[in-house]
Amino acid sequence: MRSAKTAQPVQPVQEVKQLATDDSELAARFNRVLEATVEAMERSGVRYAFIGGIASGGLGRPRSTRDIDLFVRPEDADVTLRSLRESGFETEKTDPAWLFKGFKEGILVDVIFKSKGEIYLDQEMLRRMTTAEFHGRRLKLISPEDLLIIKAVAHSELTPGHWHDAIALLFHAHLDWDYLIQRARRAPRRVLSLLLYAQSVDIAVPNYVIRDLFDSLFGEIAMRGRTKKIKEHRATQDLSTEDRRDAELESRRLSARTEAVRHGPPLSPAENHSTVSLRMHERATKQYEVGHLRRKIAEDPRTHEIDIQIEQEGDRLLLTGRVCGSERSEAIEKLAREYFPKAEIENKIKVVSIEEPPDTEVLT
Repeated sequence: MRSAKTAQPVQPVQEVKQLATDDSELAARFNRVLEATVEAMERSGVRYAFIGGIASGGLGRPRSTRDIDLFVRPEDADVTLRSLRESGFETEKTDPAWLFKGFKEGILVDVIFKSKGEIYLDQEMLRRMTTAEFHGRRLKLISPEDLLIIKAVAHSELTPGHWHDAIALLFHAHLDWDYLIQRARRAPRRVLSLLLYAQSVDIAVPNYVIRDLFDSLFGEIAMRGRTKKIKEHRATQDLSTEDRRDAELESRRLSARTEAVRHGPPLSPAENHSTVSLRMHERATKQYEVGHLRRKIAEDPRTHEIDIQIEQEGDRLLLTGRVCGSERSEAIEKLAREYFPKAEIENKIKVVSIEEPPDTEVLT
């Protein structure tokens, strides 16, 4: 069923977490510069929204950021830069096509007025803005749907973080799917690939969203295929009560036989005709169980990881991926053991250190 959510005025959302660093002096500087940025923008009268790490942290996954990204209209870029300069920022017109910069106390403020894919801050984005609390100050954020599209389009080999920010938005944010479809028309292939990937890692994306974007790309070909599917669906719905009862009994029989295969003696030659069906049923069951564990790993506050790969081969469970900190790796393994107590868990998760991010979060 399609979301009934409609456009709303600016609404508060979850709190944006504090800057993720053990350096209290850096965190204090970041907060001072952020406050100075907000004051400069409010004084200027320019309409704006935060994007980048602040918006990603407020709407999706908690993550660190060491710069501040403002999204403004092209006609407001000069006014924004002047207001920052009047507030004590050093400023530069880095690239007149899309980016100006401000600097204060070693903290960078990016003034972005065109994102990759010819994406501009428009009236619909401004109408859909949301807000979040950050240390007692309410910040204006771009909507999760628009941020997702910006991230999906900006993703590249050099900036893989954009893709994972977008995946986190799909997992955590409350999305207006119809609005997402509407806005995705500017980059349907990139957004469609993102949504298909999300489904492949068990993140809930409505099928109709996939179909609508697919149809926008492949039109008549997709429509012919859909017409055939509708006819098949109607034929299925026309089954008699007796046919439906037989189908239910067959499903129960298959489940019972699966248990017999797991725990009983080998199948006799006379029973081998259904071996393939049984294996398919078992495989689907395993995929469901693994998907449930993957969701637990993503939701559990001890882990909060969405990029852990889980492979099940018999009674062996292989965990791979990358995390920051051995504690998180151990917590993931513990979750796996809780959910698969009889399995042999092989933890191949790599523990990596967090590197300093680049000065600019590239969006073009």
